[in-house]
Amino acid sequence: MTVKESSAEIEQQATLWAARFDATSLSAADRKELDVWLAGDSRRMGAWAMARAALARVELAQTDRQAPYAVTSEGGRSRRQLLWGLGAAVAASAIAAVGLHIADQGLHYQTAKGEMLRVALPDGSVVNLNTASRIEVRFTAQTRTVILTRGEALFDVAKNKAIPFVVEAGDTRVRAVGTAFTVRRQENRAVGVIVREGVVEVSQKRAVTPPVRLAENMRAAVDSAAPMPIETYRISPDAIAQELYWREGKIAFRDTSLAQAAAEFARYNEEKIVIADPAIAQETITGLFIANDPHGFAKAAAESLGLATRTEGDRIILRPI
Repeated sequence: MTVKESSAEIEQQATLWAARFDATSLSAADRKELDVWLAGDSRRMGAWAMARAALARVELAQTDRQAPYAVTSEGGRSRRQLLWGLGAAVAASAIAAVGLHIADQGLHYQTAKGEMLRVALPDGSVVNLNTASRIEVRFTAQTRTVILTRGEALFDVAKNKAIPFVVEAGDTRVRAVGTAFTVRRQENRAVGVIVREGVVEVSQKRAVTPPVRLAENMRAAVDSAAPMPIETYRISPDAIAQELYWREGKIAFRDTSLAQAAAEFARYNEEKIVIADPAIAQETITGLFIANDPHGFAKAAAESLGLATRTEGDRIILRPI
């Protein structure tokens, strides 16, 4: 009986292949071996794309590599070509496509759907705003308060023990001195907090319970209506990196259902990905994709999972063949 590889095993092997590719030119035999490995499981294509993209982030400032599986015809791309293109070429194209910029808009900063914004605050802290997000900055001599009215933001906080830095998202309050963390606020969902560096305290304005401390590589879900209003979890550095790909205009999925992936793309685009058959909504996808390219994602998902796509107005429909 054949034992199915776990996602972790596939990702590890993909990382080894990516390292081999970067370290030396693959021989014809090596390329054939890689082709066979990629063809052996649909999940491997996405893992390979993510591994190559991770290396591309480091190499981007040094050189532009020619992808070994380039487009060879106008009619379309192979399954491997699609995922390679989304994984490797995206590192260069995503920044240009979405654009990070510094703006001076007084005390209010916001992004439209599909836009990202990098803001330098008066105290030296830096905020990265994700798609469809808005913050209000209220600094005084005694307080540094930022109100996240919608969306998601990454805060790199300048250290100042005398004046704590506080982010408010509805009833949720996140207090830090000098750290890096994200806060995500969406309608009808728990407020999400992820700590990349340092320590923060998470509390609720109207709660009588004491604040909950989150250290590096921890996350919290804050929902006053839940039995446990502040739930905390451990999260790996790799998972945090995956969560933060949006800063480069990308979305990373790891064994993510098509339904969840479609919902995530809806945050960035007016065009909607529609799953025509509930039977395929729970099919999973792994890979790294351009946030403002739902068509590219739909084509890659269709190639990987044996589906078909069609476009009707602002709807991109995924359906069985």
